[in-house]
Amino acid sequence: MKTIQIVQRQYISEWHDYFVKFIGELLGIVETMMTYPSATDEDKKGFYQIKLLLHGKEAQEVEKALRDGNISKSVLNKIEKLDKALVDFAIEHLRTDVIVKEFLKQLAYLKIAHDKKVEENTLKALNIPIGGE
Repeated sequence: MKTIQIVQRQYISEWHDYFVKFIGELLGIVETMMTYPSATDEDKKGFYQIKLLLHGKEAQEVEKALRDGNISKSVLNKIEKLDKALVDFAIEHLRTDVIVKEFLKQLAYLKIAHDKKVEENTLKALNIPIGGE
């Protein structure tokens, strides 16, 4: 693996910090939503599942890899998988028809795929090596 330069390390460090902040803010939103008087038991179960996902193994592995500067296709794929799982949980609990749910899901998936491609291009532009696994 190539030695990464200061600007590359800084980018990865900022990416790590953003990821940690993102997870923390999502957890804060979930905690707040769980306390809403209108939150049903079913809603609370869904929020609990989201909390488990945000505290889960894959989220921890992404955080560690970013902290250590180990960027790989696996890390990018885990971020994509985590994002899609969050979308799936949210869509599953919407009270609307199947077509609207599927539209929203596909719209979110397109955004996730776009964000992943932007990240890959940014890493390439900064000459940050992306490992195979």
